[in-house]
Amino acid sequence: MDRERLERCLAQVAAYKASGLKASVWAQANGVSIRDLSSWCAHAQRWQARLDGVEVAKPGPKVDGFVAARLPVASATTVRIELHAGSTRLELHWPVANARELAAWLREVGR
Repeated sequence: MDRERLERCLAQVAAYKASGLKASVWAQANGVSIRDLSSWCAHAQRWQARLDGVEVAKPGPKVDGFVAARLPVASATTVRIELHAGSTRLELHWPVANARELAAWLREVGR
């Protein structure tokens, strides 16, 4: 995209932001596609940096790999709960140590 077009798009984004209107309302009132406006808003910071001659930091590579998680020790003592609602069946094995949370959950489900 050339400099002139970038400046026009950035001017539209600035006018939209200054208006305080919802994007769809502003776009319709100004004859702009909502998709174009959304795209311009998403790219505006990077485009402005390009026009200013500032290097924009690129995001680093995604890191794929194993992340260890600490799980609570499983309690050997559990309560088995079976619920039926029409054709839906739900079976829970809830730790007795968390009985308070179970009671709160049951109250919510019963509402």
